[in-house]
Amino acid sequence: MRGLSDAQRAKLTAAIEQLAWTVARENLELEPDAGPRADPPDAELPQPWLAALTALLAIRDSAEQLAASVALSAAQRGADYPAIGDAAGMTRQGARRKWPGLAGLADQRQRKLSWWNTRGGQFTECVRAVLAIAEGQPGLPWLANLHAQLTESGQASPVRRLEALDMMLVDAHAVALNALMPDDPTAARLIGLLAALTADAYAATNGHSALITRDAKACGTHDCPCDSVVELLGPDPGRKTLPACRQHAVEGLRQAATRIMTAYEPDVALSVFAEAHGD
Repeated sequence: MRGLSDAQRAKLTAAIEQLAWTVARENLELEPDAGPRADPPDAELPQPWLAALTALLAIRDSAEQLAASVALSAAQRGADYPAIGDAAGMTRQGARRKWPGLAGLADQRQRKLSWWNTRGGQFTECVRAVLAIAEGQPGLPWLANLHAQLTESGQASPVRRLEALDMMLVDAHAVALNALMPDDPTAARLIGLLAALTADAYAATNGHSALITRDAKACGTHDCPCDSVVELLGPDPGRKTLPACRQHAVEGLRQAATRIMTAYEPDVALSVFAEAHGD
């Protein structure tokens, strides 16, 4: 990757210097166009320079934070450590030491994009319907966030919408698991569908390992030898979770208040939910 030319570096340095002096003047409550004077009183001599130094160091810290954020975004969009190191003027190993954990993010982003392209419309429609059903229910602090995220998502570019998906999933998952089941079967089904959709998203994108890591759980139904495919949140007052094989998951989901909390592989949550509801 081509680096900055001398002229570009000089222009960037001048812009940073100007920003530092602007901040220094504000901190010292000086006139906007006041700079370090050639003949200030001795007592005042170091103050503008010290204020500029403070500003420059703050700019440096902010630049480091922004560089980390940009490196993360580059990795999500397919850049590997050699490319990131080249852009940063360091080796691949140096980039890995400076910004660990970037490997594989491009694959994760691609999985997220694939899921959104397949299920995004269904997810958005289901969120809107559940928000209307759950409006005013007590104990759902995620509703306001989800309302705001849905509005912003509708106005955002496809890239921004994808970046906001993680937070939407967190709040949608919480609403789906905690909303009170209405008596209307259609409304109850929509809440269950949202739980299945969010569980499927976590399994497909592998973005929340704490929710999808599987510890080789067997089906929790007594004497069932099968492996579990999902984890259900039961309708009982204690809200116990139960790993379930496909057969017992289908049977459990026929009780309206039972919801899928976790899926152990992509698509299984939605297919189990559809089978339980005869779709």
